Amino acid sequence: MNKEGKFKTALVEDTKGLLSLYEASYLCMEDENIMENARDFATHYLMESLKKKKMDENVGEQVSHALEMPVHWRMERLEARWFIEIYHKTENMNPLLLELAKLDYNMVQATYLEELKQMSR
Repeated sequence: MNKEGKFKTALVEDTKGLLSLYEASYLCMEDENIMENARDFATHYLMESLKKKKMDENVGEQVSHALEMPVHWRMERLEARWFIEIYHKTENMNPLLLELAKLDYNMVQATYLEELKQMSR
């Protein structure tokens, strides 16, 4: 924040940081004015960046996805599946990490399927 208590406009250039600030702002407690101001600031500039298309396509997808609903409000396993697809398109993705994420997702799905079979009997 600057001397006047406003968020620095230099933060606008860091889209990923701004997205993290936006997500973190939803973890605030009631009447935390700084975090509520952070949410307003981040929302405004993320929407502006989307309109101007000033970011990478994958980051743009993450921003529009986050602006629909914060990540921690979503169903964890569905969000994991969505993020696997986004991470797959990323330039500097780690193929081993991606494979591990896919294996984990599939193992959990198999566990759920087995439990569903047992419960339906």
